Amino acid sequence: MIALYRRFFAGLPVRAVAHDEHLHLLGAEEVRRIRDRHRVALALAASLAVLGFLAYYLPLYAWPEAFPSVHLVIDALGLDLMVPWAEILWGILLMIVEIYCLVLVNIWAVHEIAVATGVMDAETKATRGEAMLAVALEVKNTDVLRYGIDPYLGMNKGLFVVWNLVLRLKGFLGNKALRYLVQRLSGRFAVRELLDFVGVPIYMGINAYATHAVLREAKVVIMGQHLVDHLTHRLPADLVPDPEAASLLFDTLQVIAVSKRDFHHNHFLLTQALCDRYEIQGTPRAEALESYAGRVRAAEPALRRTCILLLVLGFVLDGQVSWRERRRIHDLREAGVLPFTDAQIKGWCRDFTRGAGLEPLLAAQEAEDAAIVAA
Repeated sequence: MIALYRRFFAGLPVRAVAHDEHLHLLGAEEVRRIRDRHRVALALAASLAVLGFLAYYLPLYAWPEAFPSVHLVIDALGLDLMVPWAEILWGILLMIVEIYCLVLVNIWAVHEIAVATGVMDAETKATRGEAMLAVALEVKNTDVLRYGIDPYLGMNKGLFVVWNLVLRLKGFLGNKALRYLVQRLSGRFAVRELLDFVGVPIYMGINAYATHAVLREAKVVIMGQHLVDHLTHRLPADLVPDPEAASLLFDTLQVIAVSKRDFHHNHFLLTQALCDRYEIQGTPRAEALESYAGRVRAAEPALRRTCILLLVLGFVLDGQVSWRERRRIHDLREAGVLPFTDAQIKGWCRDFTRGAGLEPLLAAQEAEDAAIVAA
């Protein structure tokens, strides 16, 4: 399947699109093009759910004899039931086709957004296309582990697996719950056709939301690539004069990772940019994070400002600030590390996802530094 997806992605045409010099920001025309592709992709994803239901149920109604069942009796378990094996196989086949088509829609939309924002053109498609395809296929980038950063440091992985299983079952459980609700409300007037198609709106919404999440992630990754490059080049070359400074930057990246509890391509880019530029190496240690706040407060002003900038950047680079991260922000603020509130950081996150970059953050940090100097 991956080979087919790669061929489809490679065969998509790259249109010539004009861009301004501010690649880390989205202009009005770029925003318009992205929204157009976004709407088309959502409509296609929702339509696939409708077509899937029609393709499944209409043949069952029109040619029921074409879908035989087998009588299954298991005396040891006390089972005596009819298994609609042909109907089950038909459903599995259509599910595979629908998922494949939905992935193709996502690949097309991500490709269009990458071209619209200037992150990919005819010359750079060969080198940057793989990362964009990974976003469309929702492949996690775990390369940050190569630098010693562990997002799951100190986490109960069993609870994490259970939570992800519940999320994967939510569509199925939602359909069953709605079907039961309709049965209870309509009683004996609930005909089979009504019950069969009651799940259509749910699966339309699931398909549309899944595509929306992929496209939102694509825009975040695209903007993050430009932003990380833009900001890391503004950092001074002599920022890390000794091993202690290097250790503090490493632990800053580790704080970001454990706050997110997930892998993200933008966090890998940030980690790669800093570790390669300043030759940082480290090992994740939970005890190092316990003394992190005091080490930041005691650091040289330039290094302290950089740690603050990296923390905020890390919180917003994946395009969302969860309740767990808001609590982390509150704790860092109480510890005298962050001068900003969770509301401010959420606002900068919204600016970032809308393509406005993080210029407001840089302005706020400069104002904070000026206030400290004045005091």
